[in-house]
This record gives sequence, C-alpha cells and structure tokens, in this order.
Amino acid sequence: MDEYTKKQLSIIIGWITRKKRPGFVLITAGVAILSVKSAINFAITGTFSWGTLSIGTAEGNFVTDFIVPLIGITLCIFGLFFISISEIQSHRLNSRKRLILITGDGLRTTLGTGFETLARKTLKGTVYSVPIDITQRIHDGLIIDPESTFKRQILPAKENIGQLIENSTPEYTQVAYGGFLPVPFTFFLGNILDDKGNITVFDWDRQDEVWRLISEENIDDGECFIQEKIKTLPSKEIVLILSCSYKVSIEQVENSFKGMSIEHLRLENNSFGNHWSLTKQRRLALEFAEKIKSFSDRGIQTIHLILAAQSSLALNLGRRYDSRNMPEIIVYQYERTGPSPYPWGIYGLSHEHEDGGFIKHNNSAP
Repeated sequence: MDEYTKKQLSIIIGWITRKKRPGFVLITAGVAILSVKSAINFAITGTFSWGTLSIGTAEGNFVTDFIVPLIGITLCIFGLFFISISEIQSHRLNSRKRLILITGDGLRTTLGTGFETLARKTLKGTVYSVPIDITQRIHDGLIIDPESTFKRQILPAKENIGQLIENSTPEYTQVAYGGFLPVPFTFFLGNILDDKGNITVFDWDRQDEVWRLISEENIDDGECFIQEKIKTLPSKEIVLILSCSYKVSIEQVENSFKGMSIEHLRLENNSFGNHWSLTKQRRLALEFAEKIKSFSDRGIQTIHLILAAQSSLALNLGRRYDSRNMPEIIVYQYERTGPSPYPWGIYGLSHEHEDGGFIKHNNSAP
C-alpha cells in the first residue's frame, strides 16, 4: 500500500471513528427525516378495463404531513440548542486555557508555513509564544557557533518554558511544539518538557509541504525497533545508534567512536513518513527507554546517542529519557561534510548536568 493510499485511508477511518457532537447528530437526524419524508411521497396510477386505480402518498395523511415533519424540525431545534450551549461552554473554557506554543526556527523557518494557524485551530486558548530562532547562526546548513547558540538561545528557552509551566494551572495548560532545530537541540527540548502534562507535537510533511499533527488517529503500522549489537568491548561507555528516518552509516560511527561498544536500533522502513502515528511514537520511545535502562543495569555510565529521526520523534524520545535514574547521555549532531561527521553534542539533563552542556568531539574520544 503506497503512502497516498495510507493517508486517504487514515482520513476515512478518522472521520468514521471520531467523536460525534450530540448537536450535530440531532441536526443530521432531523434533516434526514425531513428528506426521507419528501422522498417517500409517491403516486402510482393504473388504468384497467374496469376503471382507474391510484396508490401512493402524494395526497398525504396526518402522519406524513404533520407528525414526521414535526419530529424532524424538533430534532433540528434541539440540535441547534445543544450546539449553542456547547459553544458557550467551549468559549468559557478556552478563555481560561493557555497554550504555550514553542517554535524552533533553525534549519528553516516556521514563519509563513501556517504552523501557528494550525496550532491555534487544533488547541484553543490564550497563546504564550516561546520562539527559538537560530536561523542567523546557520550558514549553508551548518551551525556557525553551536556552543554559543546553546548557551544564548536554548538555555534561556529552557528557563522561559519552565517558568510558564510552573506559573500555570495544569488542567488549563497546553504545550505544543513544532520546528526545524538540529536533533541535539530538539532532543534537549524533549528533556525539558519531560512528563509535564500532555505535549502536542506537530511535524513538517515534506511531501505535501504542510504541518501535520502527530495523532493517535493516524494509522499505526505496528513497526518496532530491530536490535543489533555491532561491537562489544569492556567499557563504561557505549554508542547507541537509532536509525529512523535515515539509516546511519555504521562505518562512520565506528571510525568516530573508536574503542567503544556499539549497539543499533533501527526501523526496517527508513522513510520520512513513517512517524505520523502517536501510538507508534509512544511505543518506539518506550523501547528506547527500555534499552537505556538495560545499559544502566549493565553498569554503563555514559551513552553516546547517534540519532537519525524526524523532529517530532526526536522530541518524544527526549521526553522518555529519565534524567534522574538513567546514565548520562550525549546527543550528537551529524554533519555530512567536515573532518568529523559528529563534531559536537549536547548533554541531556541529569544530576551531573542540570543545565545540559555542550561538548566538542574528535575521532579518538568524545
């Protein structure tokens, strides 16, 4: 089944299974009754040797002329009443809600892409924007000064997000993210958000060039990580590779992290569109967390993470990293050109790195 067919099937299933509002159900039923009443009016006339015979409802009767239309009109009126009540309640609730909208502009910008419009339409409430714009620090796809960028723009965003969430009432607070930041920064933002309520994540659809919601309504293909042990050496450090949107070059990793054990979690289908199901992302994030936990049980102290994944998945993987109980983790940036394919990384939040941290990397040791 091709991607287009999957997408259309997902839309149809979503429409069939989505929650129906009572007001619209009543109006639909009322209109259907009125339509059926008109449709069942018929008359059949036959001429026979003994005379003419007419059969039908064209002349009407008390039931078809009065009772049926009355039922249809009554259902429509009640439907409008319920819709009005629902809209009033929704307006009152939305006036109390706040939407913390985090945007990441880097490898490209969200401006003019319709992201904020979609987010406002999907999640109602007063918007509190947290823009993270590093576009001025990127040249030809490379971050000019990643350490300064992390300290001056990512860390302040961490404080801003934390304050907004702490000063909000949990049941009336929504958090949404969409952006084009490098993978280490996106994973770090996931660390920040952690388990702070329900986080809504959007991602960029490269095929249709629109923003899409990562949703439970999108079809879950059931795909799980395939686990591979590439190299096993006695060490307190290990390299974990995740191949989701791309297949990571094992040879490049071996050359960049010499003297370390290497394990690989990969999806069989490495494509840009294999991540739209929220159910799938939750499953993959849990598998990732279980793998990290197994490293902790083996006495591993530092994990070097090589991650090739879509923005939304990188964020959700970061949310599942338990900074309190798991080994320290460093997420590396991939650069296709240059002396090292993994020139720098960002520490995940942990007891030893409460504000994360920046690290340069060479081919011999991180």
